[in-house]
Amino acid sequence: MATLGACGNKVPEELVGRLVEVKTFSYQSVTQTMDYPGRTQARYETELAFQVEGRLIKRLVEVGDYVKQGQPIARLDPKDYILSSERFLNQKRAAQANYKRAKSDLIRAKELRQKNFIGQSELDKVVNLEKAAQAALKALKAEHAQSVNQRGYTQILAAADGIVIALYAEVGDVIQAGTAVAKLAWANDWEFVTAVAETDVNQLSIGQAAEVKFWAYADKTYSSLVREISPISGTESPSYKVKLSLVERPDSLKLGMTGHVLFSSVDKKLGLLPTASLVQSAGHSSVLIVDPDTHQTRLQAVIFGPAVGNQISILSGLSEGQLIVVAGANLIVEGSTVRLLANE
Repeated sequence: MATLGACGNKVPEELVGRLVEVKTFSYQSVTQTMDYPGRTQARYETELAFQVEGRLIKRLVEVGDYVKQGQPIARLDPKDYILSSERFLNQKRAAQANYKRAKSDLIRAKELRQKNFIGQSELDKVVNLEKAAQAALKALKAEHAQSVNQRGYTQILAAADGIVIALYAEVGDVIQAGTAVAKLAWANDWEFVTAVAETDVNQLSIGQAAEVKFWAYADKTYSSLVREISPISGTESPSYKVKLSLVERPDSLKLGMTGHVLFSSVDKKLGLLPTASLVQSAGHSSVLIVDPDTHQTRLQAVIFGPAVGNQISILSGLSEGQLIVVAGANLIVEGSTVRLLANE
C-alpha cells in the first residue's frame, strides 16, 4: 500500500499508526432542485352581482358553463325599473316643453325691453324663469338617464370570457344590490399556486423560470414564471404562497388540477463529504484533518449544510486542499499519527 508523505518521505516505523482513508477537500458547484406540490387556479376570479335589488326571474348559466364576454348570466324582474324610466321620460318631455316656452318668452321680453314697453325688472324675471326651466330640464335628463341605467342593471353580463365556477342564488330569490349571484373564473391567465418553505423562499425571485408537471399529464413539463411571492407566511404553517404564470399549458387543463413545480436549479458552492467523516466530540460534529507532513490528526469544527444524496454538505470551516479522514474517523483519537489511504 502506497502512502502519502511530505516530499515522498516515508513515515518512521515507530510513528506508523492506523490506516485511514482520506480525501483532499474542495468546494464544488452542486445543483439543487426544489420540488413543491400545488394546483391550478384562474388569476382573475370575479363575483358577479346586480347593481340594483329585485326578484331573480332567470338564471341563464350553470356551474361549469363556458361564457363569452358580455353574455347574459342572470336577470331580475325589470317591471318597476321600466315604469320608473317611463315616468322620468314623461317628466323630461314636459320639462322640454316648458323650457321651449320659457325661451320663447325670453325672446319676446327682450324685444319689448328694447322698445321700453317693459322695465328691466320684468326682463330679469323672464330671464330667471328661462334659467330655471333649463336647469329643471337638465336635472330630469340626468334622472331619466339614471333610470335607464338601472333598467339595464337588472341583467348581469359576463365581465370576460371564462368559466362559471359557483352559483349563489336561485330563481325567485329577492336579491339585494351587491349580493354575489355567480362567480366567474377568467379563461385567460391561469396560474399554478404552491406554498414554499421558509428555508427556500429566499432563493426565488419574481420572473424566475420553473417547470410544472401535472399528475394528469405526468410525461410532460410546462414552462412557467414566478409572478408573485407572498411577503408573509401562512398562519397554519411556516410557508409562503407562490403564484406562477403558466407560459404553456395543456389544451384540456381544468381548474383545480394538481401537480408539482420544479423550480430552476440553484447552484451553490459546497464541499461534500461522506457522513462517515463526522466525528462527535463534546456534543458537536467535527471532522478529522490530517497534517500532510506529520500525518497527525486534529479535530476541526465545521458548518454543515443540507444532505446531498448520501453525503453531507460543508458550508464553511475547511480550506481547499486539506486532507480529511473519510473512513475510520471514529476510531482515531485526535493527535494520533495515521497511515493514509488516499481517495481523491
